[in-house]
Amino acid sequence: MRKTMNSTCSKSLISGGATLCGLWYVPDRGIRTQSATRRAAEIAGWTATGRGLDVVPDEHALFTALHTCAFQAARRGRSKNTAAVDRDPWYGRWRGIREYIVERNLGLVYSMFRRFNSPGQDEDDRLSEAMCGLCRAVERFNPWKGYRFSTYAYNVIARSLMRREKREKRYRQLFPVQHDVLFEWPSGSFDFSAELYAERLSRAIGGNLADLTKLETKIIALRFPRKGGRRSTFQEIGDAVGLSKERIRQVQNVALGKLREVLETDPVLQ
Repeated sequence: MRKTMNSTCSKSLISGGATLCGLWYVPDRGIRTQSATRRAAEIAGWTATGRGLDVVPDEHALFTALHTCAFQAARRGRSKNTAAVDRDPWYGRWRGIREYIVERNLGLVYSMFRRFNSPGQDEDDRLSEAMCGLCRAVERFNPWKGYRFSTYAYNVIARSLMRREKREKRYRQLFPVQHDVLFEWPSGSFDFSAELYAERLSRAIGGNLADLTKLETKIIALRFPRKGGRRSTFQEIGDAVGLSKERIRQVQNVALGKLREVLETDPVLQ
């Protein structure tokens, strides 16, 4: 889960703060003091081990520590005289506090995910978009403005999901039918080049010249059946093999890439 959150968190800039070396923080005077630096290190250690503090830090303390760690890492990052060994611990502390806050608010993500249940949208994509929104909210929340984080995160996640829905609708208007030109079997009037292409493709699949796995071969056969066959959906294939439809889509794309490489090097098609 943490690896996924790291890969999906955005670094977009929002006015009202400072950014150095990719880390954004609110330039509040309170994060520049020695006491704030010590407190941030203590909270970072507590989020990692669960020890070192007698009282669980509240929301304001967590975000103050987050911004303090970002400031310390950025301040050392811009100094040419600062070694990486002195800078990296502060980035690690910032990341640890951020991940703790994200995990503590995952319930908000799933609540928004169920509320924005738009028909026709992929559930994995919507969940990923909501997670990205939560990560952005954690990184950009200003605890000194006086409102709760859940209020801010709710709006950020909602905007992310609404933008996702608009993009999805626009895409479906432009591309109403999902297909791959690679598997457009010739029909109607005779086209020698298309017939030859289809024949070489059948040869590549039948002889497994692309070194497809059994799962890849099965998915290709179900997704792109020969003439007269019914095309299975990602969900149907996923239910049959016990995988998510997003995983089926990924495997399909890998298999298509292998087949394209074989056809591109086929001397008959050159």
